[in-house]
Amino acid sequence: MAESKVKMNVANLATGMYVCELDRPWLESPFLFQGFPLDDETIIQQLQDLCEYVYVDPERSESSVRSKLLTLGSKHTTSNKSVFTAKPRSNGGDVTDNIIDYREHLQLARRIHTRARSFVSEMQSFVRDGGESIDVQGAQTLVSDMADNIMVNPHAMMWLTYLKQRHEYTMTHSVNVCILALTFGRHLKLERETLEILGLGALLHDIGKLRIPSEILDKPGRLTPGEFEVMKKHPSEGFSILKDDKYIHPDALEIVHHHHERISGTGYPDRLDSESINFLTKVVSIVDVYDAITSDRCYHDGISPYKALQNIYKWAEAQFDKKLVEEFMSCMGVYPIGSIVELNNHRIGIVISTTPKTRLRPIVLLVMDEHHEMCDIRRILNLSTQSWDNENERLEINKIVEPAEVGIRVREVLEQESLAPA
Repeated sequence: MAESKVKMNVANLATGMYVCELDRPWLESPFLFQGFPLDDETIIQQLQDLCEYVYVDPERSESSVRSKLLTLGSKHTTSNKSVFTAKPRSNGGDVTDNIIDYREHLQLARRIHTRARSFVSEMQSFVRDGGESIDVQGAQTLVSDMADNIMVNPHAMMWLTYLKQRHEYTMTHSVNVCILALTFGRHLKLERETLEILGLGALLHDIGKLRIPSEILDKPGRLTPGEFEVMKKHPSEGFSILKDDKYIHPDALEIVHHHHERISGTGYPDRLDSESINFLTKVVSIVDVYDAITSDRCYHDGISPYKALQNIYKWAEAQFDKKLVEEFMSCMGVYPIGSIVELNNHRIGIVISTTPKTRLRPIVLLVMDEHHEMCDIRRILNLSTQSWDNENERLEINKIVEPAEVGIRVREVLEQESLAPA
């Protein structure tokens, strides 16, 4: 069903109108919230400097301008969903301009994410049933599509790494490691061909686990030394499954075989030292551990993204390439996507977007009010703007909050957001 909203050249804006859409993504604008009344000439000037046209909602505009807007609205009724292309930017920002609004982006990413999960599930079933080969070409196509989405806007795909449940760890972990590796590779400015090799190795890195007995793989407790020796065979098993496939790139195969090697020579299966470990394998070894320790598994609860980065940094001296770890921390940001934060007005939000230029002031989805009650309507807040709240106090992050402290389940919020109308 169409809604009445009037497309208006910014030169014709007047106080009393309510702007409901821009000609560009909200996240690319300096405005604090999605949708706002024009109650100040300064705001009109900002819109005229930024946009060519906007959409105005007659029903939410003041009565003094409503009749004129309703007349215009009968000529310019628009559909609920719109795709906008922003003017080219000259500031070299991190997010591509040709993007759509937040929920549409999330829904597009989720469709690709669902495809990836289905592919991995089918691949797992095939190997468990005794299959000797897998569809590497299909995996390559999937990785290419995921890379396309991440190159446009990595933030939606990154948030989707929280769509994971304890009993689905083995499947979702492979998809998440692929998303994390592609995002990290994008940050490292890898060439497209190299990026896709990285993503393929990441997607297939744990294929060998499907030859590990389920009583060991899914054991709800610490493995015995003997069981751990069996588990340590999975990289070699993965290599065995893939080594004769003519479509697998040698560097992707190397990731599968050696993602558990450590720079100190204490990893497995070959106890390689730092010089012997492939660069792309070092990348995957970092994101593999990051997803593992932030995930709920059969024998432990996941930790927060912030704590995970702290741990990986501590372990870097003996396990990971320290410069790569520092780059990964830069890629993830001070407040990684999915972090729960409390603002200085005591409201609670979830970080949904961050860039190196705004690492201390990310974009958050407000989910709780100042009394820590769940919001009826969630709003997107861009902390990097110069906007102020009702108390004339600039909004900023006070602290990172653990989910259990406030009773927020990030996965449930994400489910609701990705299924909400765009």
